[in-house]
Formats: sequence, structure tokens, C-alpha cells
Amino acid sequence: MFDHEKIDAFFTGEKIADKKSAPNITQHTKIVRLAKLLLPAAAALLFGLLLLFPSLNDKEFKIDITRPQKGELEKLHIQNTTFYITDKNNRVNNFTADNVDETSPGSKLVKLTNPKGIMPTSENVWIDIQSPTGYFDQTANSLKLQDNVEMVYSDGMTVNVPDMVFFFADSKGFSDKPVKARGHLGDLDSEGFEFYKDKNILIFTGKTHIIIDEDTLKGN
Repeated sequence: MFDHEKIDAFFTGEKIADKKSAPNITQHTKIVRLAKLLLPAAAALLFGLLLLFPSLNDKEFKIDITRPQKGELEKLHIQNTTFYITDKNNRVNNFTADNVDETSPGSKLVKLTNPKGIMPTSENVWIDIQSPTGYFDQTANSLKLQDNVEMVYSDGMTVNVPDMVFFFADSKGFSDKPVKARGHLGDLDSEGFEFYKDKNILIFTGKTHIIIDEDTLKGN
């Protein structure tokens, strides 16, 4: 067993008094003595861990805590979600996004990060569409895609445009930015386009340059 008086004498440098003349030990004294026993043992244990695991350093224990900015807790934020937008003919457009964030608390305008979707135009025709950034306006029922939009038609044609807007209530989309289209018929460059989903019509506007593959003009 440990001799508490010897431990006290070790820390204080005092001589050991005769047990018969020692005063009664208070509860506080007992706690102090227990701490004197445990602290050196804890220090030795920690030192041993650092020897066994030298990779443990200050960087391993840091926690990055960022305070939320004013108003952030009030704004809608959803991660890795799927949402559906219905057009006037009750066709469902299926979209996914890494993040959905309100632009301001209670706003009907939400920002989409990496939106990707499938837009059906008829029973057998559809368009895969994606972009790095998008904005869905719930009031206007419109979707604006930007930062290089890519549309891939079910027949294989690919259309690239810096940004575009699509109105689901009218099933109509457009862009006034340079358009590049590539398909089995050839290549096309234009200054803009209009898209009518109900009629499955894509109209290129402004100056348009078309290169048609010669083989597509040959009859069987």
C-alpha cells in the first residue's frame, strides 16, 4: 500500500511526523493526495502514447469550427437531393443537385449546385441536361442554367451553350449566347436558339454556320 505521508513529504520536502501526533486528515487533503498519485501516472501514460504513436501531433486534434453567418440558419439548405418540376402537360422533369440553397430567407429563388436532369419531350424523345450552376424561380416556374450548359438529345445530338432559361409553364426555352451543336448530320454554330418542348422544335437564331457530313446526303 502507498504511504500517504511519505508522498506528501516527497512533494513538500517536510519530514514525516509521528502518526500519533498527526492531525486528522480532512476530505480536501485526501483529494489532494489522490491527485498527486494520478497526475504523474497520467503524464507517464501520455508520454508513452506519444512514443508509440509519434504521428499524433497538434494538427491531428484540431477541429475546424466555422460560425454560421447572419441569416444562414434561416435559409433553406438541402444536400444531394432529387426534385421534380411539372410542365403544363403534367410531364415530370426529374432533376438532381448536390446542393439546393435559398438565395435569401423565404425567397422563392433557389440556387442549384451541379443540377442534372431528364426532360421528356414526347413518349420516346428526351433530353439529358446539366450545368455547374442553376437557379429555379418558383414564382415564374422557370429554370436558369449557366456556366456552360450541356444538352444531349436521345438521338445523340449534343448542344453546348454558356447559359439558357427554360419556362415550364410555356414549355419554352431560349438563349441569346453562342451555341454549338454536334450530331450525326454534322456540326452547327449559332448566335442563339429557341426551344419549343411541346413541338420538339429547336430553332437556331442569328448568324448560323452549318457543316453537313457528306455521307448523310447520300441516298441508299
